[in-house]
Amino acid sequence: MSGPSMTKCWLQEDWLVAIRQPVPADEVRRWWNLKDTDMLDEIVDRTPAVRLGLTATAFQDPEPASPARRVSDLLFLRGTLPEDFTDEETDQYVLPLLDDELERAILEAFRPRGEDVPSLAANDREKVAAFLREYKGSRLLTTPRGDPIETELEVGPAFDGLSR
Repeated sequence: MSGPSMTKCWLQEDWLVAIRQPVPADEVRRWWNLKDTDMLDEIVDRTPAVRLGLTATAFQDPEPASPARRVSDLLFLRGTLPEDFTDEETDQYVLPLLDDELERAILEAFRPRGEDVPSLAANDREKVAAFLREYKGSRLLTTPRGDPIETELEVGPAFDGLSR
């Protein structure tokens, strides 16, 4: 194993949002496909949220590991492959429903791990847990807030493709 190295990336603050109002299926589909979603973008901007922490988008794969990145990846999978995570019949993308099982999965994903890049600071785990308890029954998304910052990030030997 080699020592730390530098990688170019974009740093961004990721936030977890809880949506209680219905959202049309075409808006949800556009959200997950990274297209313009005027209605859902507006809902996300005024919806209760809790800061997860920093994520880094690397100019090459894999992306540096962090608690916020794992939660974002988890919700992306649950939103784009709902048939793998629920008994409900669906062929549509969804906004994942915050139930007891998803709460446990989010808190497990948010737990710090040895391969996490130390400079990708996460919010206090209890603040995230309190948010999840308060908004049980809501639909969840993660969203970046603020402008991304281009930088170089020191990553350790765990950044070898096994960090996610």
